Amino acid sequence: MTDYTCEISGFEGPEKRLEIDFKNNNIRPLGLRSLDRNQINELLELAKCTIVSSTSNDYFDSYVLSESSLFVYPFKLMIKTCGTTTLLNCIPKLLEFAAAIDLQVELVMYSRKNFLFPHKQMYPHITWNDEVEFLNKIFDGTAYVLGPVTQDHWYLYLADYSEHNSSSHGENKETTLEIMMHDLDREAASKFYRREGILDNEKFPGVADLLPGSITDEFNFTPCGYSMNGLDSKAYYTIHVTPEPHCSYASFETNTCLPSYVGLISAVCEIFRPGSFTVTLFKENGNVDHECTQTGFDLTIPGYVLKHKTFSELEGCCDITLCNYRAEHLATKRKKILPTIPIELMSDQS
Repeated sequence: MTDYTCEISGFEGPEKRLEIDFKNNNIRPLGLRSLDRNQINELLELAKCTIVSSTSNDYFDSYVLSESSLFVYPFKLMIKTCGTTTLLNCIPKLLEFAAAIDLQVELVMYSRKNFLFPHKQMYPHITWNDEVEFLNKIFDGTAYVLGPVTQDHWYLYLADYSEHNSSSHGENKETTLEIMMHDLDREAASKFYRREGILDNEKFPGVADLLPGSITDEFNFTPCGYSMNGLDSKAYYTIHVTPEPHCSYASFETNTCLPSYVGLISAVCEIFRPGSFTVTLFKENGNVDHECTQTGFDLTIPGYVLKHKTFSELEGCCDITLCNYRAEHLATKRKKILPTIPIELMSDQS
């Protein structure tokens, strides 16, 4: 297990993730996609990050950021930021922009894994309690912690304003897979250091093959680090890599629908070969995509041992599965040796 209390400081790879879904408004079909670049930049300035690359398709706009990614659909925005960004600070301005184009909030989801270097974060991200207090001033939501608090775990804040009996309920419901990987194999991580002749947008071999036929927009950072956004029709996927040995981390996320995710998870792990990783599968109830009605994943991932699993049904709007895995060659831990109690003390106690 990664020592999250170590005094060595490094880059905070685990991201803060914010998704806000809005109710469909047929009078405003472009919805959030009608926001101009100045408005997008204003949101990002509040979160303390910038755009380094962008692309679009018929369904959404994609932005690779200096710290992770932003996806803008007509009625949904998903942004994840790493490092010491202040992601939650952009919410009031986003809601102001949304109100100006007659959009009403339907679902709010803020989540993150436990930080590697929590002491480096800035308000409102200093502690989970600070984040929840900040969100509760804006939304009427509920906070959760999934997974063992002494090991890898995941925080979630959820505010559901959807009309579950609406005839349109289910149109925008999704399944989201997130893979958060630590202790990357040194050889695999070394490929994400900038080398002479490597261009900013140079493609990384194998990434586009994860979801064949997708468009990828990539950025190679100096001296190291990598971000990628993929566009596959209505679905996105995104990868972020922090390769430094003392804080190595990589993440993969997608909202594509698959009958099983075991093959995709295995393919991602083959690229990064993490020592440990956490998987979350977030499924909004009411998804009408036939491929997602049976969505799940085989808990057996080749080369890895399942150390923990949590399944939760939250507020009637979603199901969440969280799993922690460890590489087979690292999974066997030494048993703790208990101190020996002297015989004379045992006699006294009796």
